[in-house]
Amino acid sequence: MSAIGLGYSRTRWYGQWREVALCAFFGIFVLFFFETAAYAHEAAANVVVTLMAFAALSAIVLGWPLLGDRPSFSQWVGLGVALAGVAMVAGVSVAQSPRGVMLAALAGTGYGVFSVLVKKFGLPGGFALTARLLLFGSFYLATTVQFDALTQVRWSPSAIGALILLAVFPTVLGFVCTTRAIQFLAPGRVQTLELAEPLFAGVFAFVLLREVPSPWTVAGGTLVVLGLYVSTRQPGAGRSAGALPSTS
Repeated sequence: MSAIGLGYSRTRWYGQWREVALCAFFGIFVLFFFETAAYAHEAAANVVVTLMAFAALSAIVLGWPLLGDRPSFSQWVGLGVALAGVAMVAGVSVAQSPRGVMLAALAGTGYGVFSVLVKKFGLPGGFALTARLLLFGSFYLATTVQFDALTQVRWSPSAIGALILLAVFPTVLGFVCTTRAIQFLAPGRVQTLELAEPLFAGVFAFVLLREVPSPWTVAGGTLVVLGLYVSTRQPGAGRSAGALPSTS
């Protein structure tokens, strides 16, 4: 996939390799390495919510000094409401391991830093950038591979097919859409909007697996939608819309 993307990117742009390498370190190595490590110590739901929370928080906090994106009060409120909804949908429980929570927080912070750097460096989002990110990310992650463990993996056509689907949809298309969105929106808002991921997961689970959501899940999804709506409202939008024209 990286080779195809690199061939495609030759006609797009050439430079900024160092910038891409730095973004890949935070957005791929830090994200995937610490996220994977967190699952060994903490419940999956707690890892996912912690990761998403710190991704949004780090993007908002770093976006202010580096990009001049000052967060509004409604953005903070909307983020809090959306995170509460995500926690309800995911079924967050009491943390089992502080170490697992810390690892998940590091993974989310890396993803947030990545989104801010992509905006700061002015990297053009899309398949070309994603291919280069995956190229550097593969080099970084290769340094952590345990070859003894690979020999114990039982490969099968179904397992290989599942890995390909995971590589294409959540990873490649995910980075393509995220980097594209960062070109038009502030990184903090992009990371906040990505909190809608559990909602789409629930929809696909209902359509493909016939899993009926519980009332608790529906309530959490409602909070997510409400939080995203509040976080994307522009300060003073309601007042300006209803303001009367000046007669002076």
